[in-house]
Parts: sequence; C-alpha cells; structure tokens
Amino acid sequence: MRRATPHIFPRPQPSAAKRGASMRFALRALLCAPLVTAGCGDDHTADSAPAHTPTSAVATPPSIDRSAFEDATRAIETYIGANRTREAEIVARKLVASASIDPSLAPTAHEYAARAYFARAELADDLAPDARAALLREAATEAKRAVEPGSHAGAATTQPSIDARRFAAMLADRIGHRDDAQRLYDAALAAAPDDLATILPAALSALVHDSNDARIDELAARHERLAPDAAWSSALRAEIALARGDRATALVAAERALTLDRDLLEMRLVLAKALRANGRARDAARLLSALAPDERAKAAIAQQFALALTESDEPAQAAAAWDAAIRAQPSDAYVRAEAALAFLRAGDEARAASELEALGALFGGAAQRARIDPALRELRGAAPSN
Repeated sequence: MRRATPHIFPRPQPSAAKRGASMRFALRALLCAPLVTAGCGDDHTADSAPAHTPTSAVATPPSIDRSAFEDATRAIETYIGANRTREAEIVARKLVASASIDPSLAPTAHEYAARAYFARAELADDLAPDARAALLREAATEAKRAVEPGSHAGAATTQPSIDARRFAAMLADRIGHRDDAQRLYDAALAAAPDDLATILPAALSALVHDSNDARIDELAARHERLAPDAAWSSALRAEIALARGDRATALVAAERALTLDRDLLEMRLVLAKALRANGRARDAARLLSALAPDERAKAAIAQQFALALTESDEPAQAAAAWDAAIRAQPSDAYVRAEAALAFLRAGDEARAASELEALGALFGGAAQRARIDPALRELRGAAPSN
C-alpha cells in the first residue's frame, strides 16, 4: 500500500515527575472527580455528554496530581489512536482546567487540548458542521496558547518544541488566520531554520495566499538545498509553477517528484493536477484510477479523480466519483456543489436537487451555490433559481 504524509501531532515529552498512577487512576482523577460535569468517561456517559462543553463551564479541582496529569496526557494519545475522540476531548478539557491551578503545566495542557480538539473535529462522524468548525477554532486557540510567550503567566520558560510551533501555525492556517499563521511559521523557522517538516507547509501556506510572495522561492530553495533528491522538493516546485500558471514547468517537476517517490500518494496527486492543467485530464484520471480503492477514497484523491473525470467529459463516471468524494468530505461545500452539477450532467435531477438542498445547510454553502448558479441555469435551461 502506498503511503500518505500523516497529520502531524506534536508529542511533548513528559516531565521527570513520578509516574505511579495507572490509566484507570488517571481517568478516575480527571473524569470521575465529584466536580466534573461530564461524568466518568464510560462509553454511555461520554456519548450522552454535551457535544461541546466550553472550558469555562468545567469546574476546577482544588489541586492537581502531576502523575495523574501525565497519565491523562497518555490517555488522550490512546483515545485519539483508538478514534475515541469524545473521551479525548473530555480529558483535554480537564487538563486545561488543571493548568489554571499549576501554570507550569499550562503549555502541555494547551498543546494536548489542541491535539484532542483537532482529532475530534477531523475524525468524529457525529458533529454538525458548525460544531466541527468551532472545535477547529478552539484547537487553533489552544495550540497558539501552548507556544506563545505570555499566554500562561507563571509557566516554565522552556522553549516550545518545533512540533508544537508547526502544529500551531498549521491550525491557524486551517481556520484562515493568515497573519497568525505567518507569525507562527516565522517563529518556528527562526527556532529551527532547517526543519523540512516546517519549511514545506510554510511555503505552501504562502503560496495559497500570494503566489508571488518572495518568501516562497526562498523556502523552496532552502528545501532543495537540504533535500535535493526528496520528492517533496520537486513537488513543491510543481505546486509553485501551477499557482503561477507555468504549466510546462509544473508537469516536468511533478513527473520528477513521482519518479523520486512512487509510493507517496501526494506525488500522484500533484502529477494529476499538473496533467489536468496541461489539458490531459484523461491521463490524470487513468493515473488515479490505478490506485487501490481505499487510496482513491482519501479526500484529496477522490476530489482530484472526480475533477479529472468531469474534465474528461465522462458524466456517468464523474457523478459516481463525486459521490465517492462526498463520502470522503460530507461537510465540504465545494464538493457538494460540484457533485450537484455532476449529477445534473448525468441526468439525475433528483440526486442533484438532494445535493443542492444539503449544500444549503453547510458552512460556505451559500457562496458555493452562488458560484455554481450560472452553470445550473445553463444545464437546466431555466430561469435563475430562488
């Protein structure tokens, strides 16, 4: 199976404090304390707890057991790994509450809270779009608090890890806080200027917001200097060329990237985009159709496959591909909008109407509906929609 670049979850190192408490004791201390409103963390209680309890609503315990605190951080990792994100969120909210008693624990508490909230927002299937967006905003806030001086008075002066800095920058970028993201990326690169895992997202972030930003070329050159034979060095050049409309250069760089690492899914994704940009949508569709079904089901791959089939003028296949893209990204307004068009092109007016109705309930749905309305009118040959 080909591999994909994983999400980056920072892993802060536990202190040297005594670690005698077991996982069960940690959960009793942090989930079953008499003042905790969320219950004891068993499956039934966790599922019936409020979906989104503000940190301020959780009562603060009178003292904090450091060994229990450390066991709780491990519990969060275990819960995230087991996709039990509701429990991870509950424990994280207790960690944040405990940090108000012992400020030296604050950076770690905020960092783990960011990880837990992000994991729940990304992995939970039972969240409404507004709740998911709210959790992402909370995750970004907590990650920023974990790394910025002055966010937690009285905390230890230990410098944040590069993982924590990068994670905070990526989350700020994710929620659209461009100024915060750039400042956090700059701080991360000032602390570790040769960290490839930070150079790459920093460059891609700048590229999305301003393709002519001089920092992009400097970061790409730095990546190439540090890793001249890395697939991502060529893929980054391909992405820059695509953003600047240099389709020929993009294709050459993307082909080299795939040659350097044929097992990395992102390299196929970049090449598919470059092929489409060069009018070779059918080749892009063939490239992605060769992937295993579970690989093609990944959100970014599913979307590129659907776009390639749409541009190949294969309406029935494109509609099926957009259906798969919806399963991968059910809350993505762009995907729903494009799927509605695809079903209409394929002659399935009932399904198109269903997707348009679903689009109206999504965050960003109104803007996407306005974007596709001209195409809808053309396909229907009707008057403007209401």
